[in-house]
Amino acid sequence: MEEHANIYFDESGFTGNRLLDSQQPIFSYAAISIEEEEARALVAHIIKKYRIQNGEIKGGKLIKKSKGRKALDEILSSLHGKMKVSVSNKKYALAGKFFEYTFEPSLARINSVFYRINFHKFVSTMLYMDFVRNGAYAEEIFEAFESLMRTGDFDSLKTLFSASFTGELSKTLEYIITFAANNQNAVVEELNGYIGEGSGKWSLDLTNTSLYALLADWGQSYKSLTAYCDKSKPLETNQELLDSMIGRTDKVFSSFGDKEVPITFNLTEAINLVDSKDYAGVQLADAVAAAFSYACNSENTDEFAIKWRGMIEDVVIYGSVFPDFYHIDPSRLEAQRNGMILQELVRRSENKEDILDGITDFIYDATSFLNNS
Repeated sequence: MEEHANIYFDESGFTGNRLLDSQQPIFSYAAISIEEEEARALVAHIIKKYRIQNGEIKGGKLIKKSKGRKALDEILSSLHGKMKVSVSNKKYALAGKFFEYTFEPSLARINSVFYRINFHKFVSTMLYMDFVRNGAYAEEIFEAFESLMRTGDFDSLKTLFSASFTGELSKTLEYIITFAANNQNAVVEELNGYIGEGSGKWSLDLTNTSLYALLADWGQSYKSLTAYCDKSKPLETNQELLDSMIGRTDKVFSSFGDKEVPITFNLTEAINLVDSKDYAGVQLADAVAAAFSYACNSENTDEFAIKWRGMIEDVVIYGSVFPDFYHIDPSRLEAQRNGMILQELVRRSENKEDILDGITDFIYDATSFLNNS
């Protein structure tokens, strides 16, 4: 493990809490480990070679033209081994947030049981599938949820937890909404006083979680980190969790499935929020973020998108947010079992039963039944 690194961060596809923005479906946050002198030299070279105006690299502008994509490609090649990226499909991220805020409060007492069997991924992926496939009513639900999380206006719950379903609704989506509606008191208790103000204003934004995950990942390679981030309203609002990592030298990991994921790192000082024009490293992070936001959008099929997708395995970190349809494959025991669990949770909530009483026995019995079928 090396002693220290300066890490530079910037994003592409930022729309704050508006995760349904159709023009920017992908959010990416990039982190570059580089000395500022080396960064300045690379930026100066790219600006001169590709005749970039205004003396600053802006990935969002470069990505729009073939010449700009050539410049980005050279930057990626020059930064081999020095870059990491967190990438999120924003619609799927919204589905995950829906589970977190509407299911999690009711399951919190033994939530680890549900996370171990990927119940959260089953629900989130089914929600995402309904969202992209069935349109109207699913979109109405998501818009109401997004509005609630963005504004703190609890009138949105009237739409979100409406007892009457309109339009075509898949059976799974009906189960999900029925469960949320029957447990809305737990949801209100969880959200009230948090969303719509302070750090809660950015409860759907992906910036903080992406930054934290990238710092934790780089923390496996370096004993200490100094972070420089392009100015961002979500980051300006609350840095309490990040500040708790200043001078922290212990290494703590959390288990996610069969993977151990780092959750601590050592910062030399508070996050530096800077102007990208003054920091070449941040400009390079901006370029990398734009390139991977472009590459991870399936609508882009040119040579650069294809080439950059080939780098994903080496560059994109664990914890990036994309749907994995493996979790809803009806031929798999896991998906069948999670479908049975969802139906049982709905049945219990409709009958006003304790939804968690004996649920581990139900999961065991469902597993045995499916194994013997």
